[in-house]
Amino acid sequence: MAVKPASPATPPAAARPSLSGTEITVEKLIAEGNALGRLADGRVVILQGAVPGDRVVLERVSEHKGLVRALAFRITQPSALRVTPHCAVFGACGGCDWMMLTPDEQRSQKLAVLREVLLRTAKLDLAGREIPLLAGPSAAGYRRRIRLQIVAGRIGFYARSSHALVEPEHCAVSSAALNAALRELRQLTRSAPATLAGVASLELRQGCDGSLSLFLERDPARPGAVAEIAGLRERFLCALGAGEAEAPALWQRFELTEQTYLLAPPGCFTQVNWEVNRALIARLLAGAQARGVRSFLDAHAGAGNFALPLLAQGLSGMAIECNHLAVHAARQAAERQGLPVAGFVVGDSARVARELGRQGRRFDLVLLDPPRAGVKEGLRELAELSAAWLAICSCNPVTLARDLRTLLDLGFELHELAAFDMFPETHHLETLVWLKAPADAQAGSVARST
Repeated sequence: MAVKPASPATPPAAARPSLSGTEITVEKLIAEGNALGRLADGRVVILQGAVPGDRVVLERVSEHKGLVRALAFRITQPSALRVTPHCAVFGACGGCDWMMLTPDEQRSQKLAVLREVLLRTAKLDLAGREIPLLAGPSAAGYRRRIRLQIVAGRIGFYARSSHALVEPEHCAVSSAALNAALRELRQLTRSAPATLAGVASLELRQGCDGSLSLFLERDPARPGAVAEIAGLRERFLCALGAGEAEAPALWQRFELTEQTYLLAPPGCFTQVNWEVNRALIARLLAGAQARGVRSFLDAHAGAGNFALPLLAQGLSGMAIECNHLAVHAARQAAERQGLPVAGFVVGDSARVARELGRQGRRFDLVLLDPPRAGVKEGLRELAELSAAWLAICSCNPVTLARDLRTLLDLGFELHELAAFDMFPETHHLETLVWLKAPADAQAGSVARST
């Protein structure tokens, strides 16, 4: 049997010389915060922590199906784009991976990555189309929520790509209140080591009213350990597990608009950047008003981040969320503000969408705000509930592009796209996309209404 010889440009891995010591120039940043360069034979090299224009020497690599990943490299000539990071643990901490770029350059690169991903995966060519990007007042101190890891009573963040603990004295992107609370937690646990016994991690969050909450997650490896958290309860709204988070006295208030707020139990998802979140809400509300939206379905509602302002704007609708505690909080917030309560539903979005479809229900706007993994299940069923518009809000350009490709194949048309710098100093980007429903969906909605 004849065997086709390998191309001279890309010899089999076993026949290739070691890449250790090979020098390349980084070309661009790509999805997931990675950088890309190329070897002389054209093979792609993926790096983490490099920026366009860096000249690097590969020290350790892995290769799979012709794709080379740099596990370790040394910068021999830094890019002109590089600046000095304003954090003592940058590069060790697993958080802010783009702090070596200016905020303006970060935003420029984020938009470039978004355009490339949408072109490659969603087949959307946005060349010549401006993408507005809304940012907060500062890249420093913007975070109002952080997750901390507990290792042998010590508190910190995981190092990049490992479970080693990094213990910064100050987190450059967290608010002054969170940094003060972190120092207080460390002092308390050092003087009373049993305080966090049996706790694997905690979420520290600052409310709009200045309140501080702690959500403590038990360590499954130490089921018998008992945390002595009485001291924490004196200072924080403190919940040990989801059961304790059900107490309304622990819920924090977060302003959504000038007229609307949500209530969030400890551990319930809220955005980390409240200034940008409010800009995102305002953009959605303006879009709904401009398009004459009267009814909506919020398929990943959380505690009502979008649903409560939409209801306050006079729309009718449903809000679906699988977390029962978030739905309970949303109902409480709606009731306190004189808004309709009945539309908040506990359930799986895909299953609820299928049932609504069987009932012949349609909404002027279907709103999707999925987690980073995107709409893994039920996207078609949710889309079919749209009588006019579909809006999708995503913090991951890759899964956004995948979901958009599905929606475009279903006949939806891109109408508007805007980006929000919700996570400065990182590669993450929030994006809001408006899509127009297929003509047959709109015609069917008119027929049903008449």
